[in-house]
Amino acid sequence: MTEHVFTPSGPSIIVAPGIPLRPVVRGRTAVKNHDIGALEGGQEALVTFRLEYSEATGRFEVAAFGIDRGALPLEVSGALLRTVRVHAIAKIGILAAIPQWALELARLRQLHARGGLRSFREFAPSEDDTLLLTGLIYRIAEISGESPAQAVAESIGLKLRTATNWIQRARAAGYMTSTEHQKAARRVLRSIEPLWKTHVVEDFSDYKARNNITDEDLRMVVERENAKMGEIPARERT
Repeated sequence: MTEHVFTPSGPSIIVAPGIPLRPVVRGRTAVKNHDIGALEGGQEALVTFRLEYSEATGRFEVAAFGIDRGALPLEVSGALLRTVRVHAIAKIGILAAIPQWALELARLRQLHARGGLRSFREFAPSEDDTLLLTGLIYRIAEISGESPAQAVAESIGLKLRTATNWIQRARAAGYMTSTEHQKAARRVLRSIEPLWKTHVVEDFSDYKARNNITDEDLRMVVERENAKMGEIPARERT
C-alpha cells in the first residue's frame, strides 16, 4: 500500500521575511505503527489530510484528517484515534508547500553538534544579514510547527537566551513582519550554502528514510517548484 502524495494548491503567497508558500496542501500517505500506535508489525493504514496556512498563527494547521483502514481487521474507533500522531503525520506535507532553499535552511539544525554556523571561521555576516538569517530560520521553523527559538539557537550556535535576544532584535528590525526581503534572503543563503553542503552531518538518505520520503516525492516537489518559478514574473525572482 505504501504511497506518499502531497499536492500544494492555491495562489502562491509571500510570508515574512520573504518566503513563498502555497497555502493549501492535500496529502495521502501510508502510515505504520510509528505514527498510529494501534497498528501492529507491518500493518499500514491510509491517511488523508488537508493543511492550510493560517495568517493568524503564522503556520500550517491541520484542516482535515481521515483514516482508511483498508483491509485491516481494525475498527477506526476512539481508542485507535487516540494513538494517532496527527501533527507528526501531516507535518511532512509542508515540504510540498515551501521552496527547496527553505528546506535546506531548515537542515542547518543538524550543525548543532559541532556548534552551529558560528563554529565556522568563514561565517562572518554583517549585523543586518545575521538578523535576516535569524528571521528566516525562525519563520521556517514556525511555519513547520517546530520550536522557532530552538531552531535559531541550534542552527546558528547560540544559547537559547541569546537566540531569544536575536529574535527580538530581528522582530524590531521588521524581519518578522515585512515580506520585502526576498532578494536579500537569497544573497544570505548563497553565502552560507557551502557550509551546509559540506558539513551537514546527517546523510539525507537517513532523513528520507525516517520521514518516509521517496525520491519520487522529492522529484515532484522540485518539478512543482520549477513550474512555479516559470509562472512568476522576473522582477519577483530577483
